Formats: sequence, C-alpha cells, structure tokens
Amino acid sequence: MAQVQTSGTATRRPGFDLWHQSTCREFSTTECELPFNPDFTGAVRAGRTNSLAIGDLTARSGDGHMPLVRRAGDIRRDPRDHIMLYLAIDGQTGLEQEQRAVRVEAGDIVLYDQAKPFKMDFIGNMRGLVVAVPRAEAVARLLRVDDLIARKISGSSQAGKFTGSILSLFTPKDDGGHADLSLTMESSSLDLIFGSIDHFFDDNDLGAQGSRQLVKLQEIKTYLRNNLSDTGLTIDTICAANGVSPRTLSRLFSPENTSPMRWLWKTRLDVAHQAILHNRGRSISDIAYDVGFADVSHFSRAFKQAFGRSPSSVLRLRST
Repeated sequence: MAQVQTSGTATRRPGFDLWHQSTCREFSTTECELPFNPDFTGAVRAGRTNSLAIGDLTARSGDGHMPLVRRAGDIRRDPRDHIMLYLAIDGQTGLEQEQRAVRVEAGDIVLYDQAKPFKMDFIGNMRGLVVAVPRAEAVARLLRVDDLIARKISGSSQAGKFTGSILSLFTPKDDGGHADLSLTMESSSLDLIFGSIDHFFDDNDLGAQGSRQLVKLQEIKTYLRNNLSDTGLTIDTICAANGVSPRTLSRLFSPENTSPMRWLWKTRLDVAHQAILHNRGRSISDIAYDVGFADVSHFSRAFKQAFGRSPSSVLRLRST
C-alpha cells in the first residue's frame, strides 16, 4: 500500500508524486495535476485476483479538483486494454469519455474504456474502487460495452446496490494481500456484475442495445446453421466460437422463448425435413448425419415426434 501525506512545501512534493504514480501508472498511463489545495493526503491500496487489477483510491483535497487525463499519446505508449469498473465509495468523481460526461457519487458505478481517451476528475475528498477487467472477459459478458461507457449505474437502484456489493468483495486487504477468489469464483462474480449492469440498462432502455443483440443473435444462428453436421456442438463450444458467455448466449435466445440447444435441435430437424421433402437420391441416414445426428434411430424418433410422421413415411409420400 502506498500511504502519502503531503503539505504545500516543495520538499513534500515527492509524496504526491508517489500517490500519482500509484494511481496513474499502475492502472493506466495518464497525467494528473496536483490539486490547488496545499494540504493533500491520499492513499492507494492495490491488489490482484487471477486476471483483475484492483485499486482502492482515496484523495483528500478539500474543495479542490484533481483531473486525471489519458490522451491518445498515453495509449500508444501504454497499450493495456481493459474495461474499467469504478465504484464511488465517498465524495464525487467526474468522468468524460466518448463525448459523454457523468458525475458519480457514493454508491454509483460507471464503466470506462482504457483503450480510449478519457478524463476523470477527483473532486474534493473522495474514495473509489477501480477494477480493471480484461476486455475479452468484459465483452464476452456484455455485448454493448461501447454503448455503456460513461453512463451511470445509480447506487440507489437495485442493480446498482447488487453490483456494488459484489465489487466490494474485490477490495484489496489491509495487509496488502490479494482478494481470495478462485478462478471459478472470479468468473461467476464477473457474470453477476455484468449481468446486473446489463439488466439496469435494459430497464432504462438504451435504443442501440436491441439492434446490437439482434445482430449478435443472427451471427450465432448463422454459425450454427453452417455447423449443423458437427455432433460436438455444446454450449461451451458455441460460446468459444462466438466470444460470448453461457449466460449471454442464453439471454440472446430468451426473447424467442427457447434455448440455444433447443433452437439447434429444431433447426436440425427442420433442415432434415426439407432435405427429405426435396430428396435427390440421398438416404435418410446420410441426411441424419448431415444435420448432426450420429444415431439414425434416435433421429427417426425425434423426427416423428416433431412432424407426426417418420422420415421414411415422409419420403414415401413425396414419391407418390
């Protein structure tokens, strides 16, 4: 932990520089101006879990403002690529990114993108928790990250309270130890955090989110149609191929009142039905294999349950 106490004298400036380095350099290369108030105190507790970097930041500068800026040149020198979650614990913090500006207070949460220019303004006496999430982990759980940058999740909302309670679990320990989370616990926590954020903005309806989700759903459906013959398709393989989490995959299909695997099952049978109706000399077993059934008898039972006739009877009807 970096603990700093400074006064306005030149001899105490190195203390501020240590705080500056801890807050600005450990997470993102930025520039941070010394607050006008000569009596500045600050503290940083930094920690890590398996893939996350965490900082518990405090700064006390009375009524002063302390802007922290990340410019394009900083990004070129420091290409770290994370989605940052910021939980305001005390005081106020401003954020500007992507031509949006927001101010958060105790309990509020905001996301910002480390790979794009931003400006944060630590106002007066503040404390906040920063969690740096690798981009791949974030976008696999939240399709519309770009739409949600610099938008406040209110701490008074149920989603805000829930998300804040989970983020608080990542607070670095007083003894400098890391948060005691297994890989599974960390992954589950991120599922809950981003799922709650997604729920909050669903309730507050951002116009672009529906179209983004629809585009992603169509991409996944196209992938499945192109791979119907793959008998090894599972939730895990579908997610890995399309860069989404199991929870996100399930949520994409839920408006159609189905699940990914039920949709895949029905599509396989529908394609097989059309292939039999327009059969050009192919055997039923070949058609079954082509749509991902390894067992022909299993295919025949499923086909009859879906269409009321066996594959062979449909083929005979076509021939008459």
